[in-house]
Amino acid sequence: IDVQGVDILVGTVSSGATATLQQIALESKIPLIVAPAAANDITGVNFNEYTFRTSRNNYQDAMNECIALTQQYTTFVQIAPDYAFGRGSAAAFRDACSLSGATFVADDIFAPLDTTDFTPYMEQIANSGAEAYIVTWAGSGFVSLVQAAKDQGVTESMALGATFIDNVLMPTFFSNAVGTTAGILYHYSAPKNPANDFLVANTKPRYGVNPDLFDGDGMNAAILVVEAIKATGGDTSGDALKAAMEGMEFEGPKGTVYIRPEDHVAIQDMYILKLVNVTDPEAAFYEYVDTTRPEPPCLLPEALKDRCGDLPYGTLSGQ
Repeated sequence: IDVQGVDILVGTVSSGATATLQQIALESKIPLIVAPAAANDITGVNFNEYTFRTSRNNYQDAMNECIALTQQYTTFVQIAPDYAFGRGSAAAFRDACSLSGATFVADDIFAPLDTTDFTPYMEQIANSGAEAYIVTWAGSGFVSLVQAAKDQGVTESMALGATFIDNVLMPTFFSNAVGTTAGILYHYSAPKNPANDFLVANTKPRYGVNPDLFDGDGMNAAILVVEAIKATGGDTSGDALKAAMEGMEFEGPKGTVYIRPEDHVAIQDMYILKLVNVTDPEAAFYEYVDTTRPEPPCLLPEALKDRCGDLPYGTLSGQ
């Protein structure tokens, strides 16, 4: 900002780093477009008028996955890591799935993030009587968790509920879950539109791989930048750009994206897919099932609640 004189920031992969960038953008009065960080807090308790996102938030993940799960099952138990991300995600899943008709038959189970032996936790899950168990887990522990589920007979007795992840890790994390139907924020095979066709046609020749989980977010961020500058007639001042981006609608690889003016959440298509293999060399792992368009509650802090207007108001993320 100081040396190169940039007008817009775009990033980042880390929700924690994004919180720092948000404050820098606010102090410098330039827009920050967040992609692909997903924490609810970005457009919730940490919201400021210069922060926008093209990434989804965790609540949208939960809503998408719960639509998939509640079409198949009615009773659930869930396990998550015992820290802020895990507890926040568990709250979002319990809320979103309950609104879709789910019943949670046991208290949420929380395990330390560094857990390597999930046997006692899988015993609790096996004894819960649920039809499906929802897993939120970031990191390599997911492999041990799934192995413990297999060893304790959970895999045979109930379904796994976990959002599908990036193409590189799917063969490792979901090798025992072929046949599962679940939500995913983006896979190159799911959307059918000109922008996605362009992304697919250009990514493999340029980078040697097909578009992956977050590539749709990145392209949407680029489109938002260009459309905002068009809308201002080339005025790149922070005030002009943020006025243009609030309420903006544009076409991207995930279809129509709408930047909600109240909280700058990006309303966008998400997908429900069936895992049919984990071996295809082009990462063509799925059969298409459905497209959803989750509209999460407004999660602004109490002091900014009036900005939410007529939107449903939520109280997740420690509010």
